[in-house]
Amino acid sequence: MQKYEVSREIYNPCAGIYNFDMNFEEEVCTDNIEEVLEKWIGKRLPEFHKKVYDDGLTIEYELLLPRKERYTFSVIK
Repeated sequence: MQKYEVSREIYNPCAGIYNFDMNFEEEVCTDNIEEVLEKWIGKRLPEFHKKVYDDGLTIEYELLLPRKERYTFSVIK
């Protein structure tokens, strides 16, 4: 299992930017990030965009919910 530090950003459509959710800071150990996301949002994953950075050390999921959310998973070594 891989250990990740996770941050969440919530889209502000009026300003057209993402704002960090200062109340959300998690560390998770998982081999299935998408399963963790489903648990957090309480339903099956909606359509999403996934980006992988730094040879897989950082993975970003943008969930296309009615109010978009972006989760960034960074590997903890």
